[in-house]
Amino acid sequence: MRTVIVEDERPILELMKLVIGRNRHLEIVGQYTDSREAMEGIPGLLPDVVFVDVEMPFMDGIELSRKIKNFNEDIQIVFVTVYEKYALDAFKVDAVNYILKPITEEDLNATVDRLLKNRHAAVKSSEDDKKNKMFILGSFRVYGSSGREITRWSTSKVQELFAYFVHKKGKCTSKWELCDILWPKFHSKKAEHNLYSTIYRLKTVLNKAEIENTVYCENGKYGMDFESFYCDSWEFESFIENNSSVDDRNIGDWEKNTALYKGVLFGNDDYLWDMELNEKLVRYYSLSTKNIARYYMKMKIYSKSEEYLKKAIAANSFDEEAHDLMMQIYFYMGNKTALVRHYKKLSDLFQKELHIKPKESTLKLYKSLLIKL
Repeated sequence: MRTVIVEDERPILELMKLVIGRNRHLEIVGQYTDSREAMEGIPGLLPDVVFVDVEMPFMDGIELSRKIKNFNEDIQIVFVTVYEKYALDAFKVDAVNYILKPITEEDLNATVDRLLKNRHAAVKSSEDDKKNKMFILGSFRVYGSSGREITRWSTSKVQELFAYFVHKKGKCTSKWELCDILWPKFHSKKAEHNLYSTIYRLKTVLNKAEIENTVYCENGKYGMDFESFYCDSWEFESFIENNSSVDDRNIGDWEKNTALYKGVLFGNDDYLWDMELNEKLVRYYSLSTKNIARYYMKMKIYSKSEEYLKKAIAANSFDEEAHDLMMQIYFYMGNKTALVRHYKKLSDLFQKELHIKPKESTLKLYKSLLIKL
């Protein structure tokens, strides 16, 4: 599991790194002595678990944990503290456990057992277990229990409302927030009337596809019950968040789930409210393709590594890490021509689009590989 440590005392941080680093289930991907810096860096590290010191300056561990959970409720939190009095606070923010300092292997192993159980329980059901299906990566296709596809949404707003419910994963949204999203320029009464009409039409569309009793209202807020739905985006997102490393046992699962990503959410339907999630999924796809590429590089199957790095670069042409890996692949393949061509293409891209040169480390890598061929 991808692990981040947040501890403001350097000696204790080093001890935690030593103990945690020995556990085969944990992979340290980040460490911080400042809780503010941790909150900035954690979203990009995609951790499965964060070990948090409770007493820290500027932002204590309790507040930091709440912010982490708000960003991604699936990230598991473990508190590390000198005082047992924080146990109640720990469980108020849904922490998996709290460990008293100094951390020991025995305490850590017991905590890891809990982490693994929670992780396995969180894995969503597969496509075959769900009656209704949604494919929203690179397209927007919805099927009812009989296999009937929804081909007509009656209006574009009906389709967007459904898409927004999918985006929220069924969580309730106030009617006024929905009005602002769907009809931002309309007077409140007009927008409210349109919302009621659109919800009615959405229910009608879903009923025709034999998808019943899924839209609901609770205290003036609207949501959808997606318990009976499979969604490719949710499956992809869940897999990446619940798996950290690629090995012989799970390479097939990594390839299968990475293949779910076929493009931006909802295909050609461009919604402003899904930009942040789209960026997150691109990061996940980039991470997964590079992880698979590293696995095949380690196995010396360079053609497969090249295949996945091309996918990573196609998703984000400015990903210098992917370009660095690609140059290494061409080096291992003994293909000097491809190495030279790739660096030139990268350099031209950065100059044309960003008016800068690639990183100095990328240039040094290129020169060191070139001189050895």
